[in-house]
Amino acid sequence: MSTAWKGSVVLLQEPASALGSRLGYRLVTATAFGVAAWFAPWVWLATLAWVFAGIMALLALLAVANVMLNRRVLLRYTGAGSIEWPQSIQERVLRRPLEWVASRTIDVTYPPIAALPAAPDPRITLSDGTRSIERVPLYGRTPEAFVEAANAALIGRGVTLRFVEAGAGSSDNGLPDAGSAE
Repeated sequence: MSTAWKGSVVLLQEPASALGSRLGYRLVTATAFGVAAWFAPWVWLATLAWVFAGIMALLALLAVANVMLNRRVLLRYTGAGSIEWPQSIQERVLRRPLEWVASRTIDVTYPPIAALPAAPDPRITLSDGTRSIERVPLYGRTPEAFVEAANAALIGRGVTLRFVEAGAGSSDNGLPDAGSAE
């Protein structure tokens, strides 16, 4: 049965503070490059600094445009039955393929080790067996809390998220886990 009539559901949104820090970083960097260009002793160095200032100012404008376009949505369940990561303007211009997963049961895994902890951590991976959406930031939420909230939002749509511990493989495909002795 199709659930397209139910429309889209937002599963995960980026906090406003993330936009603020991203925008602030890009504006401060653009300003610093502009000041460096203004006081540069050589024309070639000033030109290079102006180029970098322009790039950072463009990225700041694109951050605002992306928020207006996607409304800070990081994961969305579509009426067609898939969970997708909405594309930014930069991803559309570079023709990056849309990241999406679609299945009745979607595995959510959390890698136990982060190289350098950051504000967007922890990061999870959603997988349907053939496709995956990797490094989805949770901004301080636990993976278990995300799965619980997403499953509550997906009630009646025929899709459930299942948290799979790192190292524990999914046995739905009939194959033994990588660590088993079979």
